[in-house]
Amino acid sequence: MANTSFNGPVRSQNGFQTISVDATTGAVTTTATIGPATAVDSVAATGNVTADSGTAPAAGGMAAFLMSSTAGLGIYVGSGAPTISAAQGSIYLRTDGSSTSTRLYVNTNGSTTWTNVTTAA
Repeated sequence: MANTSFNGPVRSQNGFQTISVDATTGAVTTTATIGPATAVDSVAATGNVTADSGTAPAAGGMAAFLMSSTAGLGIYVGSGAPTISAAQGSIYLRTDGSSTSTRLYVNTNGSTTWTNVTTAA
């Protein structure tokens, strides 16, 4: 199959798939699907990766980056003290923190208990 180049948007109502074709059997395997609920196993980037750049941080927290197979383990951001539930070891960055003890928090029990981390000035 030939490569095709486009100048302008490419649109699909049902998403896009990349496939591989076995050279011996001709069997087709879907290797990636891009659609409304796209999920990928890993992302490699040589530049910046931007997520939720059009979304303001929520009061009490919102997930900014979730990682690993542990549910809720990640980096959270928000205004005000964290109230969001997250996995133990998650980090919360407070956008309106004004002192060395209100800028950064770590989840200590896998629920809504967050402990502040005292940072340098």
